[in-house]
Amino acid sequence: MKCIKIQKKLSAYQDGELEPKVREQVKNHLLSCQACREQFAELERIWQTLEELQEIRPDPWFYPQLVRKVKEPRDRGLLPGLQWVFQMLRAPAIASILLAIGILAGTYLGNIMVRRDVLSLQPERPTYSQEALFDSLKVFDPAPPGTLAHGYLQMVSYKENESR
Repeated sequence: MKCIKIQKKLSAYQDGELEPKVREQVKNHLLSCQACREQFAELERIWQTLEELQEIRPDPWFYPQLVRKVKEPRDRGLLPGLQWVFQMLRAPAIASILLAIGILAGTYLGNIMVRRDVLSLQPERPTYSQEALFDSLKVFDPAPPGTLAHGYLQMVSYKENESR
C-alpha cells in the first residue's frame, strides 16, 4: 500500500479496529517507511498526552442548574407579554398577516384620498348617460335576431310610444 492509504488507517491501526490482513499490511509498511513511522509515533504521543490530562469534574450543582435553565421560559425580550404569540406563529404566518394588514390599510387610505380629492392630479372623469352608452353600441354590428344580446337590446331600447 501507498503512504497516503496507510496514513489514513493509522488511527484505526492504533485502536485495533483493522481486519487482520490490513493490520499486517500497515505493520509491514511501518517497518519499511520512516515517514509513516514518524507520523504513527506522533499520533501515539498525542494519545499519551490526552491520557495524562486530569478529568475535569463539574460542580455537583452544575447539572441541576443546567436542566433548570433549559426548562425555564425566557423572560427577556421586547414584548414579554406577547412572546407566546410569536412562539405560536411562525415567520410565514406573521408575514402573511402583515401583508394582509398592509393591503387593507392601503385600500382604506386610497379610498379616503380619492373621496377627498387629495389626488387632484388625475383628470376629471367624464360621465356618460345610459343613452349615450347605447348610442355608442349602435356603431357595432347589430345583434342577430333571436340571440340573448338582441333580446337585451330590445329590452333596453323599449319605449312606451312604440308599443301602442
